[in-house]
Amino acid sequence: MVQGDKKIRSIILAGGSGTRLWPLSREQYPKQFLKLGKTSLFQDTLERCLLLSDIKETFVVTNESQKFFVSGQIKELGHDIPAENILIEPMGKNTLPAICFGMKEIEKRYGSSIVGVFPSDHILDRGAMKIIEGAQELASDNLVTFGIAPRSPHTGYGYIKPGQALGVGYRVLEFREKPEQAQAKKYVKEGRLWNSGMFLFKTDLFFSELKTHASDVFKAFEASDNINDIYDAVPSISIDYGIMEKSSRMAVVRLDEKWSDLGNFDAMYEECDEKQAYYSGHHMLTTGKNVEYVGLCW
Repeated sequence: MVQGDKKIRSIILAGGSGTRLWPLSREQYPKQFLKLGKTSLFQDTLERCLLLSDIKETFVVTNESQKFFVSGQIKELGHDIPAENILIEPMGKNTLPAICFGMKEIEKRYGSSIVGVFPSDHILDRGAMKIIEGAQELASDNLVTFGIAPRSPHTGYGYIKPGQALGVGYRVLEFREKPEQAQAKKYVKEGRLWNSGMFLFKTDLFFSELKTHASDVFKAFEASDNINDIYDAVPSISIDYGIMEKSSRMAVVRLDEKWSDLGNFDAMYEECDEKQAYYSGHHMLTTGKNVEYVGLCW
């Protein structure tokens, strides 16, 4: 990892709704704040980011109802993040506006920067951070994403087709969001990679590509410094649809380290099996015909 002055600034996306793992996670208590063992997914993400970035140059994008989870769990780790580094979205508008919010703040404070963008609810081996750190030169001229070698023809992930070698990565020839099962099987055979949702961007290039491919988002952030006005005007759109599927400046770096977005209970059970630990504690009952009791690890 970088010694001394760390060169990458980080954005952690921590405003998820928590609906995919109900009732274990809920809108007011999404999965990134659930404790896996002694720490939560959010806390693990923060500790990984601090291998790349100083705490004072790490930013968390979240919402009003979750900001106390963010600040409280950071304090549990013994870190002192500046209050102004916790960026509060007035409403959820998907990943592209959330990333723009963080990128704008970093550009305003530091000028041109290399920025890592990380979801707060993923499992990732720390060894991957060395590979991410090594992609800085590639990110100076490309929008870099990180691809995972597929373990199955999963239909819940986007698929990236790598092309010409570019230093530590590859030119992205094609990106396709969440295919049907038959198409996913074809993509796996072709050697395509899962989209991990992690990125490394240079602010200048990011905003240039944003202006070209998602001009309505770009204009909303240029028109005002008031985040409420910006979010009233900005469309709800993911970075995948807004930029990744359109830009010719995308590059992908392959990660072979363990990764999971814990997007469903099957992924949770798999993680529990690896830990060989199960949880017996609070449960939630609801009226209805199809009720299942869920007991999970940690």
